[in-house]
Amino acid sequence: MSTDFSGRALPSSLSWTRRPAASTFSVGGGAFRWQTQDADIHPPTTPLASVLTERAPRGDYVVETRVAVNTPATGDGTNYVQGGLVVYGDDGNYVRLTSNSIFDTRQTEFGKEVTPVPAGSPNYGNQVVGPVGSATTLRIVHRVVGSTQTYTASTSVDGRHFDKGGTWTAALGSTPRIGLISLGGSGFTSTFDYLRVSAVAR
Repeated sequence: MSTDFSGRALPSSLSWTRRPAASTFSVGGGAFRWQTQDADIHPPTTPLASVLTERAPRGDYVVETRVAVNTPATGDGTNYVQGGLVVYGDDGNYVRLTSNSIFDTRQTEFGKEVTPVPAGSPNYGNQVVGPVGSATTLRIVHRVVGSTQTYTASTSVDGRHFDKGGTWTAALGSTPRIGLISLGGSGFTSTFDYLRVSAVAR
């Protein structure tokens, strides 16, 4: 499956969780532009952010996007403003790979959240993958290993040479969804060139 945002509207295969105001996103010129939200998907934090997804395929797959987030190159106080990929079970159970502004840096963050957890246990963890470019290709490879669901991140600044990151295991329910997020603070825009889903190369 491939969504290249070549039209003037979002394809019918994509649907919103908490649809944002129409003024905050647009499709045109081969790109999907989505203003960053002053929200996240960490319940019980409110407000909860909008998420744009389609149903994930069964079995092994690769999901990829190319995104540019127009935060300043060094962060400059735009902490945690980000745009990128999500594999979404529900609010509080997901993995996400984003171009993220963190303090005075820009990083590709590969995060995992699990809820509920025992009292005193962390419910979110993150890893850093490759560098952020003017636009960054983000890729998550999902594999089923026995009864375990695994998710491995890779990133690229040129779309050809990839830095491979770590792997999360995550139980995201029987009907996880794959898609895009643009959140962590207002005042910026995530521009997505495409959303592609393909088979894992053997």
